[in-house]
This record gives sequence, C-alpha cells and structure tokens, in this order.
Amino acid sequence: MGEKTANISIRIPDDYRKRLQLQADSKSISLNAHILRVLETHLMSCGYGPTSLTSSSGRLFQIRCEPYLDNVDETTWAFFIDEPKFEKERAYYLIGIGRTVLRDWQVKDKATVSKEIGLALFRFYNRKGMEIDRLIFNQYPGPDNDGRRILQVAEVPETLQQFFELLMNEEWTDRYVDQSDKSQDIRRGRPESALYR
Repeated sequence: MGEKTANISIRIPDDYRKRLQLQADSKSISLNAHILRVLETHLMSCGYGPTSLTSSSGRLFQIRCEPYLDNVDETTWAFFIDEPKFEKERAYYLIGIGRTVLRDWQVKDKATVSKEIGLALFRFYNRKGMEIDRLIFNQYPGPDNDGRRILQVAEVPETLQQFFELLMNEEWTDRYVDQSDKSQDIRRGRPESALYR
C-alpha cells in the first residue's frame, strides 16, 4: 500500500456491517478494503480526498497523475480520469507544456508547474460544462493522439500568473479541445455493459 496506516476500532450497527459485507463480497474484496473505498469516495465528494471534480451533470471524477516525459522539448504528465461510482478508469490524457513556454515563464520547477497546469485545465474544462472523460484534443492528428495536449507559446500569455487568472476567470479559449458524446474508454472499445461489473 505504501501509505502509513493506523488501526482504529469503530462501532457500527449490525445491519450496516451486513450490507457492507455483502457489497464487499459482490466485488470480491475484503470488508476493510470496501470500507476504505466507501470512505475515500465520500471524502472526494466532500472535497477532502484525492484530487477530484464533480461535473455539472453530477458525476464524480478522481484524477490520478504521474510524470510522463521531461526532456528538452516538453514536460508532460499523464492524467488518469477515474469514475469512483463504477470503479473504472474512464479516460487517459497526456498534458504538457512546451519548452519555450517554460523558458518564457522562467519556471524553475518544471514538473510541479506542468502538473498544476494540467489540473487547472481540467477544472477549467469542468467549469465550462465539459465532461472531463469525454474530452478530445485535436492538436495532433490521429486517433491515438486524441488525448494529447501540449501548450505552446502562441496560445498562452506572458506569465504563468496571467494564465492561471485567465483559466480562473474562464477567459481563455482552447481551440484544440472538443467533447465527444461518449467517454474515451467507450470510444476506444470498452463495452458500456462493462461499467456495471
């Protein structure tokens, strides 16, 4: 697991315990793992858990991120969009910043800034009413690149602070983003019936 854990003892009504045990059994996981997942989902929906967003349609998404690429041309993160309700990964995006932007913004910590920009973009798209699992980026041709977005110098202001302000005030326009009527995982072949398993 990697994280520090603590043992606690809680008292819950027997009816709740039975229901939780049935749910855990149906998912083939331990009661402890199921209780942790229920708690994590609750914390996300309250804004206290891992990075999460609630869409305008009421769907809860969890965003996981990992460093993807850091070279002379760009610094990019991989963003995984999970839907806790179905315990499924719904989309996978690569979002990065080109080297000229990072140089012009005089960024010292490229990795942290790139990650925060990616998360800020998802919040921006979400406020614009877009479902973040249905985004299509058309910056690069080909179906395998519909999840890749690299910010270049011609599309951002002179400073990082100005860019964050544009995103916060919903004054920036992303000419490379569109929204599909289906989530990325469905577009790439997952049968819709698999969401409910």
